[in-house]
Amino acid sequence: MKNNIGILITTLIIGGCASTKVEKAKVEKEYSHLSVTHNEIQSSKWSQLNRFPARYPKQAVMKSIEGCATIEYVITPQNEVKDITVIASTNKYFSKAAEGVIKNWKWSDLPKSIRTQPVKTQTRFDFCFDKPNQPCELITPKYSCPSEDIIYSTGSVIKRVRVR
Repeated sequence: MKNNIGILITTLIIGGCASTKVEKAKVEKEYSHLSVTHNEIQSSKWSQLNRFPARYPKQAVMKSIEGCATIEYVITPQNEVKDITVIASTNKYFSKAAEGVIKNWKWSDLPKSIRTQPVKTQTRFDFCFDKPNQPCELITPKYSCPSEDIIYSTGSVIKRVRVR
């Protein structure tokens, strides 16, 4: 599991001269003690949540890149999303898009206290291009990220034609 990385700045003053040292320091997540509950978000109690797919990153479309990102997150009894962590990603564009969409799902529209305790779960986002008569869901990808809870973001490549 990845931890957030913070920056620790230490300034030492020796003989009137200041020396600054910048170090990476681990920042503990609030719910790091929780184990992952797989497929939690697919249970009926979450059915009112509109889990729309992540927008296919423009940079990835322009480069014809397919891939995935698995995001781990905690849902509190107040329907807040905390401790969002990228578990796996084939590209930074996909991890940023996946993180962002989870934050934008309408958690506040859900009834309060669906759960009495916080729960940690994972969602995988697959970013792929539909092929004729083969939607992404039916294609075996060449990439792999963990999680059985999958949301597909499909893209389309439009060929550019130079006109003279």
